[in-house]
Amino acid sequence: MSKISLVRTLGGFKPAYDSDFELSKKIKLNEIYEYEFKKTRNYKFHRKFFALVNMVFQNQEQYTNIEHLRKDLIIESGNYDLRYDLMGVEIREAKSISFSSMDDIEFSELYNDVIEVIIKHFHFDKDEIIENIEQYY
Repeated sequence: MSKISLVRTLGGFKPAYDSDFELSKKIKLNEIYEYEFKKTRNYKFHRKFFALVNMVFQNQEQYTNIEHLRKDLIIESGNYDLRYDLMGVEIREAKSISFSSMDDIEFSELYNDVIEVIIKHFHFDKDEIIENIEQYY
C-alpha cells in the first residue's frame, strides 16, 4: 500500500508534492482504487510544540533531559496510556504525537492542554508563553 498526498482543486485532485506526482504515475487509468483521506498535520505547528517544550526546558532547573520533560508534559496533560509492570505498579506512558498518531485537531488539543500544565507546574504567564512561541508558527 502506498500513500499519496493530494490537493483538491476545481479541476479535481492533484498530487501535493513532486514525490506524490511521481507516485501518481503508477496509478493506472480506468482502475478503481479505494482511498481513505485525512487532513495532514501542520508541520509548523509541530515545530511550535517542540519550541514550547524547549522554552520550558531552558527556563527551569528540575529536568536535565528534555525528552523526560516532553513526556511528562504530555502525561500531565492527560495524553497517556496506562500499563502495569511485573510488580503490578501502574505506569503512565506518554502517547505518541507522531503525525500518524494524531490529526490536527487532536494535536491542537494536546498543545493547549500542555500550555495549561506549564502554567500550573512552572508558573509561566500564558500571554508570555504565547508571545514567545508565536514566532515559530
